[in-house]
Amino acid sequence: MYNNLTGINPDWTGLKCFVEVCRYVVFKEQISEETAYFISSLSDTTPAAEFNTGIRGHWAIENSLHYTKDGTFKEDASKIRTGNAPENNSLLKNIVINLFRKFKYTNMAQATRLLANDIPKLWEMISA
Repeated sequence: MYNNLTGINPDWTGLKCFVEVCRYVVFKEQISEETAYFISSLSDTTPAAEFNTGIRGHWAIENSLHYTKDGTFKEDASKIRTGNAPENNSLLKNIVINLFRKFKYTNMAQATRLLANDIPKLWEMISA
C-alpha cells in the first residue's frame, strides 16, 4: 500500500492511497503472476481484508455482467457505434440479463437458446 501522493493531480479529491495486488491468474491451464494497482479513498490504515473484499466485489461485477455481455452477447464485437444506439443496445442487454436472472437462469447462452423463439414465455416474463 502506498500513501505518498506527491505529484498526484489535486483534482483527485478523496484519493488516499494506492493498493498493489500480486495475484496468480489461471487461464487455459496456464498459471501466470500479475500485479494490479488500484486507487482508493480509504485510509492507508484500512485492513488489507477490507481492500480484498472491495477488489473481489469489483471482479464479481466484471465476471457476472461485463463478461456475460461480451462473451454471450458479443458486445465488444458489435458494429453499433453511432448516436445513442450503443448505450441503448447495452441497456437492453442489461434488462435481458437481469430478467433471465430474476427467473433463475444462470447460463445466459442457454437461456437465450431456450427463450429466443418462445414469445409467449418472454411476454410472461416481461409482464411479471
